[in-house]
Amino acid sequence: MNFFLLSLFCSFGYVHGAKTCSVLDYGGKADGATDVGPAMLNAYKNCVAQNPGSTLLVPSGQFLLNSNVALGGSGYTVQIDGTITIAFNTKLAGTMIQWNHCDSITVKGSGKILGQGSLWRPNGDLSKYPSRPRLLRFENCNNCKISGIQLNNSPMFHLTLIGNNNEISNMVVIADNIGETDAFDVSGNNNYVHNVEVTNGDECVTVKNPTTNFLAENIVCHYTAGCNMGSFGNAATNVAISNVHYRNVTMYNSEAGPQIKTYPNNLGYVRNITYEDFTLSNVAYPIALNLYWCPHTKCPDATGTLTVSDVTYRNIAGTESGNSRPAVLIDCIPNHKCTNINFQSVSIKASNGATTHDTFTNACGSGRSGLPAC
Repeated sequence: MNFFLLSLFCSFGYVHGAKTCSVLDYGGKADGATDVGPAMLNAYKNCVAQNPGSTLLVPSGQFLLNSNVALGGSGYTVQIDGTITIAFNTKLAGTMIQWNHCDSITVKGSGKILGQGSLWRPNGDLSKYPSRPRLLRFENCNNCKISGIQLNNSPMFHLTLIGNNNEISNMVVIADNIGETDAFDVSGNNNYVHNVEVTNGDECVTVKNPTTNFLAENIVCHYTAGCNMGSFGNAATNVAISNVHYRNVTMYNSEAGPQIKTYPNNLGYVRNITYEDFTLSNVAYPIALNLYWCPHTKCPDATGTLTVSDVTYRNIAGTESGNSRPAVLIDCIPNHKCTNINFQSVSIKASNGATTHDTFTNACGSGRSGLPAC
């Protein structure tokens, strides 16, 4: 490179170097009353997008979010160190902060996002505001890292991630013990969730369709509806789930443990799944592979062709809630047997001393009494 080009390169790098783009410099106020949404957008458009590698900063302080923020782009950081409270504004819908078609974004910080979910669910009524907003969504985003920020009581789901090669870590989600408060819903290829803690009344860390090569480890779930796969919708959905591994998961007082749940009209496959090193305490359905999961309606006819194969449950111990539910439930679609369902060192007892029982329908495998060999 000649001297002129080198000088030009250095000059360009100097003018367009990475910056810290605080919302306070773009109209934001840490007064808990001024909508920080426009300031976040202005900081992104006029600073972050103009200076590669920059940081969009929400500093310490109290901020109100009363509008949707849609971001995209690549190669920058969003750091939230303050507390962002979602306004109780019934005109809000969709996702409060969303990234679309993004790449190599880091979202981190020591702050919190408070959803005020109980205001959107008066007396536990989930139908009062059916279009209530969600907190965070990454759609068609790759190579992103999300960590640190606490998500609290979203009006609806907390964090949805759709894309490849992403990582979620060191986060806490706390919400009411009620439905439609999913913590982490993830789909795509080569995604990784680890060292997160969830207290809510719905799903903890959940695999959505399609997914391949997913790892979740070092997870703690309180009062949740399980670490689930699915559901995939009450329709002839083409499911493609493979190479999923959950390990080192602790679950307390929960509706379900490791669970695969679908409707009997789903199509496609679920294969090569491992649940390993689970500790369960007072869990209603400790292990469930349920292709007749129809909680809100009568199950449709079993017209699906979904195949489930090579599922391993290893080193799973604890107690079920003692409500006469099966400790292990396997219920698969007729003529499409769930094959090679393997149990290794699984010990589940009823918390009230009752006798637990297992239910196996149209499945084969090894390692559990009553399960026929394939």
